[in-house]
Amino acid sequence: MESLNDKVLRQSREVEIRELDDGTHLCKQLRTGEYLVLKPEEFGILDRFDGSISVQEGFHAALVDDSRPNIRSFYDLVNDATDKGFLFEGDREPTTPTEKGYDFAVQNSELSAFGLPLALIITGASALYVAELPLIPPPVEWLYVLVYVCLGLTLASILSGAALAAYGRQIYRPRLRMDYCLPFFEIDTRDALMGGRPCETATALSALAGPFCLVMMGWAMTSTPLFLAGWVTALILAAPFGNSPGHSLLHALFRKEHKVPRNADKFMQNKAFTQIFNFKEQLAEEKYFIAHSTYAVLWLGAVFRFASRMLKEQAEDLLVTPGAPTMVFLLTLVVAAPIVYVVWTALRNVYRALAPKLTAVESRLKSGAAADKPSTRELAAFLEKCILFAELDDPELEALANSFSYVPVKANTLVIRERDRGDLFFVIYQGEVEVLKDDDAGEAESVAKLGPTDVFGEIALLQEVPRTSSVRTLTDCKFLTLNKKDFEGLLVGTMGAKKIQQLVQVCAFLRRNPLFSGWPSRALIKIASEFTFEECEAGVEMIEEGKENEFFYLIYEGEFDVSKDGKNIAQLGPGDFCGEISLLRGVPANARVSVAKSGRALRLGKDGFLQMVSQDFVLALELDRQIDKRVKELKARKMS
Repeated sequence: MESLNDKVLRQSREVEIRELDDGTHLCKQLRTGEYLVLKPEEFGILDRFDGSISVQEGFHAALVDDSRPNIRSFYDLVNDATDKGFLFEGDREPTTPTEKGYDFAVQNSELSAFGLPLALIITGASALYVAELPLIPPPVEWLYVLVYVCLGLTLASILSGAALAAYGRQIYRPRLRMDYCLPFFEIDTRDALMGGRPCETATALSALAGPFCLVMMGWAMTSTPLFLAGWVTALILAAPFGNSPGHSLLHALFRKEHKVPRNADKFMQNKAFTQIFNFKEQLAEEKYFIAHSTYAVLWLGAVFRFASRMLKEQAEDLLVTPGAPTMVFLLTLVVAAPIVYVVWTALRNVYRALAPKLTAVESRLKSGAAADKPSTRELAAFLEKCILFAELDDPELEALANSFSYVPVKANTLVIRERDRGDLFFVIYQGEVEVLKDDDAGEAESVAKLGPTDVFGEIALLQEVPRTSSVRTLTDCKFLTLNKKDFEGLLVGTMGAKKIQQLVQVCAFLRRNPLFSGWPSRALIKIASEFTFEECEAGVEMIEEGKENEFFYLIYEGEFDVSKDGKNIAQLGPGDFCGEISLLRGVPANARVSVAKSGRALRLGKDGFLQMVSQDFVLALELDRQIDKRVKELKARKMS
């Protein structure tokens, strides 16, 4: 099977592109009805695929100019663009799948697309405020209420379609819906994205205006069924959840970036209350989240007021109206629902904040039967394959193998939880797990997958910090675990200065360095094992100008002088680095580096350095920028 790297891709010609003022490109695949929102550098990446280069060659080309991406971002973009039909393989563009858009046969203007719905909403809301109509119709008129609700939902779709027409956009999937037991006409307004925020706002406002039109008509005609249907439909469409017009309006008005999922309802359920007490945490879409949470509270208040008013009216007719007790019971549930939801959300938020402080999920794990545990020899042979234990001799491996507990865990089980106080160190013996990290909305998203011989849980024990991510099993797994006491007494004792102490020092130092701050713990430990400490005495030449260099140095302690043609041009201290120019460009060193003040440096050989750079292209990009900067400075000094 051909890998993605080997595929030669070509851009689709059936694409509509709109560039916004900030350089963002809105892209629509006309055949599939799919969309991409691309930043300038992302648009430049897709523009490379003309059918003459493979994905791997495209990535290499992206690395050598100013649009160089993170490796994961690059492949996510290529996969997404391929799945949606923006990129295809071969010379002939596919003809399937297709999803056709339709021009809505309505003549409208952008001014009307805003003015009409705003006028309807304002007058309808005024009618709601001043009307003294009863909300409970006679029993025989409840059928009318259902008919008018269907009319309100249909009118909302028609008005939103008219707003799309005003901006020259299309409608998708026009259809009659009957799966909710209420027949109504519905359209898909996805194409509002291509009209930009004004179009998205006008489309959402127009959908919300439909029920207010019913309210106004019900008030003018003194029709309780029509008035009530307008109330109900307005609350349905204005709900701040899912893809409702109410949520769409908030998303259009308050999001900062175009590529933002509609996840503010998840934020409210997970973090809204706790964020009040954790205001120092900066959220990328804080304005959107706060606006949504505020709006949701107001909407719940409107539901409570509406149901309370109906309950009061129905209670007055409890003894004289047939079916009144049943209606009172149902309305009581509706009145209670907002209160229950707010209380549930608050408790969920509090639990999410306090649970890691009360108990750790890993404490629920239980060791397997002794008979199922592999033999000491088998475990020792397995541990030797792990990066962390690769340098131990056979007696040390066997002693360590005897100390591990053997823990079987079923698939889809949370093994460790982010923010928990960790007490266990894990080695994956069999199976696969995924590493999860909470996003701004508090929803866990997968950031990595681990398999046999991988380890996790070590950083929380080594650095005595809470868990920085969650881990969930994808398949039935078998783990080797050490508790904190055994980890410190046996593992650290067994490995001593050979490994653990150096890893603690190197990992902690690397994590504080901007070059490595974004690395996951597993990758950080792996690269930390490649570095070695080198004692640097004052006056020693580390890199000789004009000669080949075989090492990358990251300064741990001390001071280093950089000179060119015998003239000092820079001084380096802890956290600075040198040697990268000659290694990356394969040329002799263009400057001399010597020790000005005794200290230590972390040294990495040429092969290890190039492997490190190839594994993290953000690091490569930063190093390359530093190289360009230093070369320009050297040239400027030489000319002066």
